[in-house]
Amino acid sequence: MPDESAGERTEPATTRKREQTRRRGRVAKSQDLNATIVLVAVLLAFYMAGGNALGELYRVFQFHLATACSTELTPSTMGMVLMNVLIPLGRIVLPFMLIALVSGVLANVMQFGVLVSAEPLNPDLTKLNPFQGWSRFFSMKSFVELLKSIIKLVLIGTIAYRTIRGALPRLVLLPASEPGPIAREMMLLCFQLAARAALAMLLLSLLDYGYQRWEFERSIRMTRQEVREELRELEGDPHIRGRIRSIRRQMALQRMMAEVPSADVVITNPFHIAVALRYDISKMSAPKVVAKGARLLAERIKQIAAENSVPIVEKRALAQLLYKSVEVGQEIPENLYQVVAEVLAYVYQIDRRAEKARERTMVAA
Repeated sequence: MPDESAGERTEPATTRKREQTRRRGRVAKSQDLNATIVLVAVLLAFYMAGGNALGELYRVFQFHLATACSTELTPSTMGMVLMNVLIPLGRIVLPFMLIALVSGVLANVMQFGVLVSAEPLNPDLTKLNPFQGWSRFFSMKSFVELLKSIIKLVLIGTIAYRTIRGALPRLVLLPASEPGPIAREMMLLCFQLAARAALAMLLLSLLDYGYQRWEFERSIRMTRQEVREELRELEGDPHIRGRIRSIRRQMALQRMMAEVPSADVVITNPFHIAVALRYDISKMSAPKVVAKGARLLAERIKQIAAENSVPIVEKRALAQLLYKSVEVGQEIPENLYQVVAEVLAYVYQIDRRAEKARERTMVAA
């Protein structure tokens, strides 16, 4: 029976899918959170340095309004007048613009880290399709965006109403005040309104960020078939993997057989198991297993040992222990030192006897 859920996107995105999606510039982010962080940063900067900025702005306009009547505006003086106005204004506004820029970049970094991708700049002709555009217009995402806009409009309207209503006792007295107090009162009212709206928007943007992350995770989910295909791509076809493992085993077997001629002794079961040992006192702290095998492989080890005059010693229990407990390339454990030392001593004794016999034969000749 086929898997009916194979076509449903029920599986979480794999690490590879996430990396590919990120390289295409798709990440979980909230534009509302970016705008709110920028607004809060600018408001804090204005709270700390707004008095000086407004004082400087007042002096600039006071100077130019005072000299406006004495300056003749001609094509030659117009550029100088504009520069005398724009440069001081730029010095006042530029720090706040830099703060907005830096806070906007930091807001993105906090949401999804550092990401540089040109993929979103590529033209997507599917967006020109009116049918797809109509479907996006009536999608769940569009409904959520509309609901967010309504909530923001109602919330900011309520905040503005309550803030202005609370300031009405002071506002009704402003027509009888001097221009300076009027300006200060209006600036204070605007700052209070912006600060309260920013705090409310911060709460909404945090909720929006949580929703955007949930929506992003839902949009990149995969089907079971996609997960299987990705696993197959990463690990390769099972038949190819089996072939690679077979080749590796064959190469390891060839390397192991090449070590048998250099062994000091081959310990056998005698028919089912063969283990080749080598011991170099100048390089090893204990004898090392250089080859081992069972059945046909054991016969092959014994054959190579016989062809290269490597002693073959029958020790049933020792052969089984070495075969089960020591891997090829490992040194023997301490509990086998004594019995292996006895075998090696026996082998070395046989080698000395054979060497003396060869010497006597050479002398007699």
